[in-house]
Amino acid sequence: MKFNPVVFDPAYFDGREDDLKKIIRYVSPLTPVMFYRTNDLIHSKRVRWHVEEAAPDILEVFPDLDLDYVRTLAEVHDDAEIVTGDVSLYEKELMQGNERTSLETDEYRAVATLVTKYGAFVNGFVYGNLLLAAKRKDTILAQLVSFFDKFDGAGEAWHEVWAGNDRFLRPAGGNHGAKGGYVRRLNEFPTKYPDLAPFFRANPGYLPEPHDFAQVAAKGVPHTIESLNENTGYECYDRWKNTVLNHESFSTLVQQIEFEPDEDRT
Repeated sequence: MKFNPVVFDPAYFDGREDDLKKIIRYVSPLTPVMFYRTNDLIHSKRVRWHVEEAAPDILEVFPDLDLDYVRTLAEVHDDAEIVTGDVSLYEKELMQGNERTSLETDEYRAVATLVTKYGAFVNGFVYGNLLLAAKRKDTILAQLVSFFDKFDGAGEAWHEVWAGNDRFLRPAGGNHGAKGGYVRRLNEFPTKYPDLAPFFRANPGYLPEPHDFAQVAAKGVPHTIESLNENTGYECYDRWKNTVLNHESFSTLVQQIEFEPDEDRT
């Protein structure tokens, strides 16, 4: 399918992409080294691409869904982090009581700040409403974006594991590399958001299977152009990887930018 660009009027959104580039992904004591570290600008665009690649499957189940809205929402879903900073999903899940309330308050305040900073409309949609939708996740459209947001986070983790970075076992599949992490989170979507259940019944391949990620990491080596062209046999990772390759150069997936402290780079 062909799509029109998601348009950010430069007269209002000047500096937004630079702000997103500054927000580095997976900054956590659990993942101090990420071979292929990304930022929120890369991530936001990838989430949109995942939506676009899935569009035929989405429309087969939800034929009246406004794809332009979903694509636009995918692009801005993390904009609030320009104000709040990135709080990892793992950290959010550990928050309780006042911590969670404080973060939610900061996120809602960020909406007003961003509308003032940038503008009222993006791609024909009300910017503030998009940011609120991304936060509330109370519509099928926002829930789809939330799924592909986490799908992209999972793909980043799987990409690290297949490169031999065992620091990403927990986000990839949990402490034992099989039933937790993003495998658990993604498989919770049909139950957590029942309106999406028909999509997953029709397209079960979007939900990752438990896998021995620890064994994968133990055998993993840094990616090459040749290795990226090979299917791993793990359907969701291959889906993620192929979508990224359809839109980005090979370099973003093979150019290692961080290394283990004792790794010989000569």
